[in-house]
Amino acid sequence: MIRLRQPNVHPSSSVHPSFPILRPSSSSSISIQPSDEANTAAALGPSSQRRIHQMLFNYISTIRKENFIDRLNQLLLKRVSSSPSSASSDIESYYSNRPELRNYTLGVEMDRDMDYTLILEDGQSISDKAAIRSHYFGIRESRQEEMSDQGSGTTKIDTEELLIRAANQSILADALMALTGSEEVLQQPSSMQSNMEEKKFGLVLPGPILSMTSVVEKCHFTIDLQHKKLETICVLAISVPVDDQRLVLARAILIAHFRPGRRRKNNQLHYAMQFVKAHHFPLSKALRDASVSLAKDQENLLSQSSSPTGSSSSSSSSSGSLEEKTMPMKENAKLFQRSFSLFR
Repeated sequence: MIRLRQPNVHPSSSVHPSFPILRPSSSSSISIQPSDEANTAAALGPSSQRRIHQMLFNYISTIRKENFIDRLNQLLLKRVSSSPSSASSDIESYYSNRPELRNYTLGVEMDRDMDYTLILEDGQSISDKAAIRSHYFGIRESRQEEMSDQGSGTTKIDTEELLIRAANQSILADALMALTGSEEVLQQPSSMQSNMEEKKFGLVLPGPILSMTSVVEKCHFTIDLQHKKLETICVLAISVPVDDQRLVLARAILIAHFRPGRRRKNNQLHYAMQFVKAHHFPLSKALRDASVSLAKDQENLLSQSSSPTGSSSSSSSSSGSLEEKTMPMKENAKLFQRSFSLFR
């Protein structure tokens, strides 16, 4: 499940795109003593709690590996750039045919907690949203005649118009889909995880047990008219539900570069994962508490499904809330698909 914006669970741990982006060397290895594992097993009671804790343990251990970011970037290259069905293969045509995304950027996205920078052709930088809106609203009427090719009856979209249409979270759609795997990979022993199907691997591993989701916490869009490109830097928070809150397991920084006009269409959009930080150690108390909470959720689900009594309306309501909670990221990623239902 992808949510466009949610409050930070751990505000002090949030990463801001303006900070230097460095890969922490301390996350490459973790020393775990046998006594620590024994204490954790003793603290967790039923087998379901231990199983869920093992899944969380596997996830945190995996993202702390030194080659994790490299694997994610290989995944992005394979699932996005090399996929003939990916929208990024002809992204310029996509934005050329969707003029409504201009108002979506200037209206909906700029009203959110998103940062924007507009670099004019003379190098002047504008970060005030009202000034950026004024710039685009001011040139709209004057550009309409230039955008029309009256001879052929077709519409010619200039680069500046393409960039403003793309300066919203739709530019992240393919990457977020590509970074999604399945929690099934976490249920395998560590010795077998490397042999799992590649399609199971990812940064976000949704499923009915962990209910893992990704939230776009922050985005910074730089519309560079001088170099005719769009750079997007976003902060993703990966979390699981714990009681009535969400526990952030990790945060990541994803970068997207869009440069229309290149001869090879599959080189117009490029993604790169630059930073991933786990906010917990594999044997931390926070993960043990999360395991207990998630196990209780599973028990409640089981008791509801096996209960012979209960009105149909209450059963329907419970089912609906469960589906919303456990909806896989790939299914709910339709919110990010470039064919927004709002514009259909």
